[in-house]
Amino acid sequence: MIVQRFYYNFREGFFDYLSDINFDFKLINSTVSRGKVKVHDGANKKPFLIKTPGIFLDDKHILFPFLFFNLLWLNPRVIVAEGGANTINIIPVFIYCKLFRRKYIIWDLGKGFADFGNSSLRKLYMIFYLFLLKHADFIYGYNSQSKLYFKSLGVNENKVVILNNTIDTRKIKAIRSGYQFSLPPEFSDKKNTDLIFLIFVGALVKTKNIEDLAKLMKMLGDNYFLIIAGEATSEYKSELDKSFSGTNHIFLGYKKIEQLLPYYAMSSFSVLPGLGGLSINQSMAYGVPVICKSADGTEKDLIIPGKTGYIYENLEDACSFIVSRSADDWRKMGIEAENFIYSCHSVEIMMTKFISYL
Repeated sequence: MIVQRFYYNFREGFFDYLSDINFDFKLINSTVSRGKVKVHDGANKKPFLIKTPGIFLDDKHILFPFLFFNLLWLNPRVIVAEGGANTINIIPVFIYCKLFRRKYIIWDLGKGFADFGNSSLRKLYMIFYLFLLKHADFIYGYNSQSKLYFKSLGVNENKVVILNNTIDTRKIKAIRSGYQFSLPPEFSDKKNTDLIFLIFVGALVKTKNIEDLAKLMKMLGDNYFLIIAGEATSEYKSELDKSFSGTNHIFLGYKKIEQLLPYYAMSSFSVLPGLGGLSINQSMAYGVPVICKSADGTEKDLIIPGKTGYIYENLEDACSFIVSRSADDWRKMGIEAENFIYSCHSVEIMMTKFISYL
């Protein structure tokens, strides 16, 4: 049994893969689009999904009031529960597992990039959450930084499994199979130019530091062209239009993963100036190296400086690295990035590790 708050599109490929190999599991989560989480229509048709009523406390928190009864009915041998903001639903999981001597595993990024403050309420919550963590059989962390964080809380490091959260590399491999490049129609006037294309893919929100890309583009000059794929509110889009005025760029809006191939194919490298993680995996799976600042810790596991990408300290550092690379350098880095993600961080590897600790 897997219990999480929402049906996350980035994890769909992982669940589909478990289903494809006939792994016996069920998934409980909300399939309602809420806040930044957009759920496609086909999610409700997944054979592994168990529908149960949920009460939204806000855009990030949901309570499943009948979860304990779901567990009694399904009688799972092991429960994997999303941690952090899903803590309220770990309570019935904990009670069920203690009553019936079953295993439970918490699946959690950890503190990662976030600063939750040090209020009295936060301290009280952490005492309770730490109790749940220490009684879990294992903790599935997203990356190496997760392990360091849980260890700093006093959790037995042998309990923490670095799961290396990843995207659906199977799907991307299938999308790229047999692909013949053709210039997207938006770039018909850019044919036979010497422009160097770079790409950003992700939600256009403040935490992504998109404005830093405008500053970077002004530093790089007219030889570079930025492709921006992602959705923004109309208010924030207006702000960004002003920030990027005078630079070579295009806002594509939201693109599905299968629609991104031609844009990745024409890009020398990908950029990530703020929070994120899986966009690094996605770029590398498309054979594109990544230039980023501190993200959610994922970058420390994936980016080998000068080989699969580069982690920069400031915009001057980023600019200096970028302009020092030739087209051949970017090509070689793209190959390294692709080989690394498929050989060490594929969805198949993630699934094998996930199953081995159940």
